[in-house]
Amino acid sequence: MRSLLLALSLAIGVVGTTSAQNLTEIKFGTESAYAPFEYRNEKGELVGFDIDVGNAICEKLNAKCVWVEQPFDSLIAGLQARKFDIIHASLTHNEAREKVILFTDNVYAIPTQLLAKKGSGILPTVDSLKGKKVGALQGSAQEAYAKKVWGKAGIKVVSYLEQDQTFVDLNAGRIDVAILEKPNGVAGFLSKPEGKDWEFVGEPLVDPLLANEIGMGLRKQDTKLKEAVDGAIKAIREDGTLAKIASKYFQEGELNLLDKK
Repeated sequence: MRSLLLALSLAIGVVGTTSAQNLTEIKFGTESAYAPFEYRNEKGELVGFDIDVGNAICEKLNAKCVWVEQPFDSLIAGLQARKFDIIHASLTHNEAREKVILFTDNVYAIPTQLLAKKGSGILPTVDSLKGKKVGALQGSAQEAYAKKVWGKAGIKVVSYLEQDQTFVDLNAGRIDVAILEKPNGVAGFLSKPEGKDWEFVGEPLVDPLLANEIGMGLRKQDTKLKEAVDGAIKAIREDGTLAKIASKYFQEGELNLLDKK
């Protein structure tokens, strides 16, 4: 999900205290309004694909998992302020972010598509979107793409602090379409009664900003932690844990686990 945050100008913080040799606890920074990746269930529990993956990584490393929540567009700032050790929130891995933070190996990839009213005839092109309002998650790769490609052509891009707010405004007619990651569109909207009149339109979007490969973000200097987490990612991929977790949350074709076969 989500690429350019508002933190590209942040200075890199001081050397971290977390090390692979003394890894008893890992603090993950995430948000809780991006189903099926991270969200709160009817009991108020923090759940989702990314949460399960993070917990599996902690289990492999014999470390305690601690989850710290804050809005998505402030996660890099929170990382640099040492509120947590790793960002794990469907974080798109791209060149812009690499200037600011260190990435683990990529864990999975997801497509970005445009969501519109059934029968609207709208396509993800400048000509088709003229006069329309496009909703996007604030700080996301999708927002950056929409502003770069459509906003510069005069199309109105409306940014939202949480993805769920785009769904509310779609149904209320305050925006015409939303650009988002396909699994979130399915779990957060299309699978619910309020999403029955909506559909994905056009093909998945392709652009360097929408690299669609997802990793976890660390402070630049935390190379030992990266080594440890990369090893755990490799382990849960090879022993089938990652695929088993994915089967709980996704339909076929929604997620690419980047298996190196």
